[in-house]
Amino acid sequence: MMRRVLLFALAFAIALAASGAPKIVLYHYHWSETVYDQINTNAVKKFMADNPGVEVKMVLLPDGDRVNIIRTVLAAGGSIDSFALNNGEAAEFLSAGMAVPLVPSAFGKKSVTDVVKMWNPGAIETCGGYWDGQYYGVPFELSNYVGWINIADMKAAGLNPAKDKPKTWEQFATVGKKLMQVQNGTTVRNGFMANSKQGVFSFLVLTNMMEQLGLDWGTEKGLVASMDQTAVLERGIKTYTDFVTSSKIWDPALADNDREGFGNNKTGMFLTGGTWYWGVLDTYSVKRADVEPFPYPRFADGKDIGGVGYGYCLYVSKFSKNPEMAFKLLDALASQPNEFIKQGYHQPRMTLSNGKQALDPALAKKFIPYYDEVFKGELAKTAVWLSSTKGGLVTDAAWQAVSGVIYQGSSVQDAVAQLQDEIRNIYK
Repeated sequence: MMRRVLLFALAFAIALAASGAPKIVLYHYHWSETVYDQINTNAVKKFMADNPGVEVKMVLLPDGDRVNIIRTVLAAGGSIDSFALNNGEAAEFLSAGMAVPLVPSAFGKKSVTDVVKMWNPGAIETCGGYWDGQYYGVPFELSNYVGWINIADMKAAGLNPAKDKPKTWEQFATVGKKLMQVQNGTTVRNGFMANSKQGVFSFLVLTNMMEQLGLDWGTEKGLVASMDQTAVLERGIKTYTDFVTSSKIWDPALADNDREGFGNNKTGMFLTGGTWYWGVLDTYSVKRADVEPFPYPRFADGKDIGGVGYGYCLYVSKFSKNPEMAFKLLDALASQPNEFIKQGYHQPRMTLSNGKQALDPALAKKFIPYYDEVFKGELAKTAVWLSSTKGGLVTDAAWQAVSGVIYQGSSVQDAVAQLQDEIRNIYK
């Protein structure tokens, strides 16, 4: 009887091999996006053709549902070899040990250092793939905020777009005053505005200011330590809230969405758009010809740091039965910078695993206006978005402090004291 069973098992194994059935099945959880889907599908098909013993099942999810579904599947120990997270989400999963560190052999490299060198400096950290001294993430997409200004409005105000774009925060306020339009006591165009419906946007601009002033708002430890720097905190919050209370270049009552407001000429400047905003702008009334991006303003005595950088990394699950092969898949998905740049998106890769150049700079220049002049340089100088399991609480605390000054007439000193108490309580 045992001999018969063994013979049957052997025959089944031979038949399975002869049928060409895959030896390895990889489940990858990604977000669905019209631009990405076809590019990623093509990459998966090529990967399976190059690795005939592997079948990839790519689970495409709406981005709003993605993280909750990934969280649920991981909690249940389900079939999930790899998944995508943005930098604001990564800390929760990495701190809980849900991902495995980079496997250099999957990239044909001998060390993690050799793997990291294939990406733009700081890209893995900015995209959320670094945690507690180890590298986990494969950068999939990286973007950064720059300044945007309506040059038609500049010309109408007697400004020269070639030389009058603001380089410092003081100049930013001065230019904003000239772009501001008030008719019969009612604001019809702001000089600057931020999204006042979601506090995260003000938090990110404020993060940039704080990091320019020398504070570390990109890590939990640095954020908590910064709460001892009262004078610096006050300078940062005052600079930001002065746009409403002092220079008065921002009337929050006019509009609450800065991307739409800029696109419909309700503000002359805004600070929360990346390369992708060109496509967004095309859905509004302002024409591309009337718009130019520019580097984030700096403090004259501060660090040379641009707008906040943010993005997505791809991770291998702790439940993957073949982490090396899973990382090979992620390497393939993250080896498409020339396809993504055509759509205005940036994969921050310098070289491919085979040693070839990743991004063709000619394509970047062709498909992204002002790539060489603004985006390329600023991408190398981004402020770091906080990596924390309590990022939502921090964002709320910063917005409460700022909105107290803007809407309730609180003093900057009281706002900073409130922020210090909140942050210390969050991390006590």
